[in-house]
Amino acid sequence: MTRENKNVQQKFFSTGIGKSMRPVPLAPFSVVQLDGHKIDMLYTVEVINKHGEVIRMPAMRMWLIAVIDVATRAILGYSLTSNENYNQTDVLRAIRNSIIPKKPMDFSLAGLKYPDNYGFPSLAIPTVEWAIPNTIMLDNAKSHLAENVIEKLCSQLFCSLNFGSVATPETRGIVERMFKTLEENGYHRTVSTTGSNMTDVRRENAEKDSVKYQITYNDIAQLTEYFIALYNNSPHSSLDNQMPLECMQRRIMDAGMQPCIADAEMKKKVYELTNITEIKTIRGSVKHGKRPYITYKGTEYRNDILSQSMGLIGQKLIIDINPDDISSIRGFFEDGTELGVLTAVGEWGRCSHSLKTREEAMRLANYNKQKNNPFYAPLTELENELNERSINERRARTKAARIRAEQGTELKEPSKKITPNITPISTTHSAKNTNIAESNEEAIRKKKENYTPEEMEAIMNAGSLWDAYKKGLI
Repeated sequence: MTRENKNVQQKFFSTGIGKSMRPVPLAPFSVVQLDGHKIDMLYTVEVINKHGEVIRMPAMRMWLIAVIDVATRAILGYSLTSNENYNQTDVLRAIRNSIIPKKPMDFSLAGLKYPDNYGFPSLAIPTVEWAIPNTIMLDNAKSHLAENVIEKLCSQLFCSLNFGSVATPETRGIVERMFKTLEENGYHRTVSTTGSNMTDVRRENAEKDSVKYQITYNDIAQLTEYFIALYNNSPHSSLDNQMPLECMQRRIMDAGMQPCIADAEMKKKVYELTNITEIKTIRGSVKHGKRPYITYKGTEYRNDILSQSMGLIGQKLIIDINPDDISSIRGFFEDGTELGVLTAVGEWGRCSHSLKTREEAMRLANYNKQKNNPFYAPLTELENELNERSINERRARTKAARIRAEQGTELKEPSKKITPNITPISTTHSAKNTNIAESNEEAIRKKKENYTPEEMEAIMNAGSLWDAYKKGLI
């Protein structure tokens, strides 16, 4: 066995030769398993080619993070992400989606339709709405071991966590088998599948077919919803050929195995499960005329109340951050009084963006040594940088598409430049125009040297030089 590869050795030493001694849960929601899986299917995003045309090219594969009930094999909820790897927010979003009552999706793809019971526990069995699991089994991935994940699940939802042994996916074999079933019965039957491995013949024309059939992110999201609904209504051999939803309904309605249901206070915590809470100190200076503000991720935040309350300088403020959109955050004093919504300054506050996008934009600003430049538009520069690289890099085009989705914008073809007709002019007119140009340059130089403080503040609040130019400030 020592001569075999690492994968074979791991399976040999982590599996037994007799009957499993682990107890098998019977009650629904008593034990659930959570894990992430990269879907074996490609989709496309919009890219501007060298001719200025908007075309579609393959993006990176998506991640599926799913929560499955061990007792009934029913998939309770899931989340999707186009990031290179899923993070703690995606994990908490999957758990939140497994607790909040499901809302049916409107299918736009032909042939997709929910089963009669809609294929999800909260829709098929109304008594399990807002059901909270008792134990969650995860592996030792960094996103699972994040302090925020452990604190939210243990301290707020009162769930127990079981991370299991390192490098032993067999302890979470149910969720792993579920991913394989979804692949073999679903994704591997699509035109843009990448197959199960590098030698799989089904991946031969995956990239070409994804472009040919214009596969989008929304298409895979609809297919995932459809495949999971079918999975929950398919017979399982481990359940004596019962369907997961059928088994769950029998054990809850007939056997009385009712799960824990969230109350009003717990429901609020579930809704805000993905939010991040931090304590910040209000900064400012009366001596230097600096209005009060707080700083989060390298950006100042304030609102009208905070900016006019110099007496709040030095006090602590609890901020509640939605990682999906940090252009604005909510502030609370230590006694629970709400300060209101604080908006980021400059372009950070005008454009919706996620926490991950902020970190990438700040990283680019630091690389370009423009972190403290008031005329630097970090989000615009990041998007321009990714658009330039997107024709050659799959990762760049995927990130650019994610940023556009956060802002709710679409990729547009660049406007074509119109070459003006140039007519020859006499030497006299040329000399006269030269003098006019010199006088204009001199006026602009003098104007720059004599900006009033109000004009400088208006230029800084404009966010970028182009916005300031359009407003007539420069």
